[in-house]
Amino acid sequence: MQNDKAANVSEFVEKVRRYTEIKELTPAIVNEFIDYIMVSKKQVIDGKTVYPIDIYYNGIGIINAPSAEEYEEMFQERLKQKHLDKEKTA
Repeated sequence: MQNDKAANVSEFVEKVRRYTEIKELTPAIVNEFIDYIMVSKKQVIDGKTVYPIDIYYNGIGIINAPSAEEYEEMFQERLKQKHLDKEKTA
């Protein structure tokens, strides 16, 4: 089972490498990468109407991207680590 997942991820990465500079999103590209898209019920968040979507990619399923807050936290952690690394070499 784990080997199947690794193979699927490797296959997906190879597809991505073929499309490093997509200028136009064509139906062929969408069909190659996306298995299906699930649109959830309408939600109102902070007064704005949104329709959450989940994109299921061929071979690997859904990819949960970090939120803006999580990206900021990772960025700050990386800056702190860079600073610590710099102190160690100084």
